[in-house]
Amino acid sequence: MPERRPKPLVRNPVSAEDYEVFCGEQIDGAGRFYGLLRIRRKTDGRLIYPFDGCPRPGPCASGALARQQALSLADELIRADIAMPEA
Repeated sequence: MPERRPKPLVRNPVSAEDYEVFCGEQIDGAGRFYGLLRIRRKTDGRLIYPFDGCPRPGPCASGALARQQALSLADELIRADIAMPEA
């Protein structure tokens, strides 16, 4: 019978420092800007955003506004994940 090793303990995130966030903007053919966002939990490597059916920040009139919307969405998602981490 093979030896079973215990799973390593993964600590729950406690602050925004426990997340890796990438933010940018993308422009479509009609000249509208959309925010690009990727959030990864550092404690276990889980991808928090994007996910299937997730809202996309935008459309916006400028790239700066699209990035601002993406960052506010990141802040909201990180606070929600800290309050109730998804396994």
